[in-house]
Amino acid sequence: MTPELRRSVRQGLIGGAVVLYLASVGMLVAFDARAIITNVVNFATVLIVITFAAFGYLAGRPGKGGEPAQPFLLAGAVTGAVAGATVGVVAVLVDFLITGLEWDVRSMWTSVSPTLMELLSFGQSPIVGALLMTLLGFTAGLAAGSLHLATTITRKVILLGLMAFVFGALGAPLFKVMLDGMHIPNRWLFDRDGLTITGAIVLFAAFGLARLGSFRVGGPRQALLKVPGTSEKNLRWVISVLALLGIAVLPWIVNDFVSDVLGFVGLYILLGLGLNIVVGFAGLLDLGYVAFYAVGAYSVAILTARSSYLVGGSVTAPAVAGYTNFWVAVPITILIAVVIGVAIGAPVLRLRGDYLAIVTLGFGEIIRTLVLSDWLKAKFGGPQGLTEVAAVPFFGLNTRDPQILYYLIYAFAGLALFISYRLKTSRVGRAWAAMREDEDIAEGMGVSVIKYKLLAFATGAAVGSLGGAFFAAKLSVANPGSFTLLVSINVLAVVVLGGIGSIPGVVVGSLVLVGLPELLREFGEFRLHIYGAILIAIMILKPEGLIPDKRRALELHQPDHQPEKSVLSAEATEGIQ
Repeated sequence: MTPELRRSVRQGLIGGAVVLYLASVGMLVAFDARAIITNVVNFATVLIVITFAAFGYLAGRPGKGGEPAQPFLLAGAVTGAVAGATVGVVAVLVDFLITGLEWDVRSMWTSVSPTLMELLSFGQSPIVGALLMTLLGFTAGLAAGSLHLATTITRKVILLGLMAFVFGALGAPLFKVMLDGMHIPNRWLFDRDGLTITGAIVLFAAFGLARLGSFRVGGPRQALLKVPGTSEKNLRWVISVLALLGIAVLPWIVNDFVSDVLGFVGLYILLGLGLNIVVGFAGLLDLGYVAFYAVGAYSVAILTARSSYLVGGSVTAPAVAGYTNFWVAVPITILIAVVIGVAIGAPVLRLRGDYLAIVTLGFGEIIRTLVLSDWLKAKFGGPQGLTEVAAVPFFGLNTRDPQILYYLIYAFAGLALFISYRLKTSRVGRAWAAMREDEDIAEGMGVSVIKYKLLAFATGAAVGSLGGAFFAAKLSVANPGSFTLLVSINVLAVVVLGGIGSIPGVVVGSLVLVGLPELLREFGEFRLHIYGAILIAIMILKPEGLIPDKRRALELHQPDHQPEKSVLSAEATEGIQ
């Protein structure tokens, strides 16, 4: 067997293993009820096809020299056939264990059900089903491998059209609500929870042609710049105004549930921007960032909740009103977060990398353990937390309404975005960049590493505490169960997915990792599986993130034959002493 053929077989076996994993955890059965094209194809079948096609596409990628290691069609076909055969053979084997040996397979694999076996065999006998699965894998791999024979433009147009078709179908319930809110007829596009055949064709064609048009004019930005009287500055202003208008009208064209989800995304934008300062700008890996989230929530709760000890004297004796209102509590909360941020940062000034991550993780758990303890139960309410947190007062409006609170959260998120941009391009930002690239060289060139590390911790804590403050006011409770290690991991995943050090990347990462799972709650039990798959794909295919920071993208894509160059330069250290 040639090395090229071995690579294709290996990719095929991995693809088959992925489909079997999806089946074993119950994803295929759960997704079988979700229509992509109503009454034509469901999401489970599409997921199997996507898996076969993805590994067929990877097997047929050109080598480092740009030439194919073997014919693209052969690579894709072999990969798909092996993947399909793997799934089919295992399905036959499992069916034999169940019927022939009367072995209770579900005692070991609870998700192996008659429904799953019928799905994997397409409603046929196990042998026929295995052949059909092999044929499906062969076809999907062949189609994906043949994409490498097309031009780059054609390949990207087809891939974008397919992505638009799949995501449009998954978001059909949301998009239907939005179109109904704007009184736009959409029966031709959506049928119940899926697309119509016409809608699928229109989505594929519309996005594909739009992508093709952008290639022909050099991209949308270049096309707009060719309009007489248009400059980069004017274009940025137009884009900003359109974005603000979109944010302003969005809550009124969706329902309360979607507005609530968007408000939750805004909270993670605040958290992501704060952590991005610590991790992306200053290069300090912090796994205990949830501590500042908790500090913001509990500070506002203590200052405004009717169950606060500052008000009623004890948790069991609530007062009539809070100690102060939200707007007075926020500056105090930020000050408390800054002090705690400096207090956490001071002991870890000499630590770097993994050691810093482990210690900050410990600090985050210490904060959560303290608020859970009986020792401080009279102050923080113990496992129950503090309830009856006052709503945000705003011109007499009901800020418990998700559509109203949405605007307040995004106003503060916009302020955090502005501060992040200003910091990144300032003398402080250049000092952080120098420190992140090489701490020893930065210190040798006059950068006060201790000062700027503490400043990063304090600034990140201040921004993160705002997210906690709005969280407590939004839910009217500050409960320790909301501030687990998983929150820190989620926020870090948002930063990594969007692009470490990238400010727009935080927004995109929050929408993808927080917004989509909330909107697609039917897949909620598989949330961590999807998280893992997305992060693995990003690390392999686009390690710099979805919207990468330019400096980091250059570092990751530096040619191997060139000697490594430090990004630390005169520009990075100019005027920061």
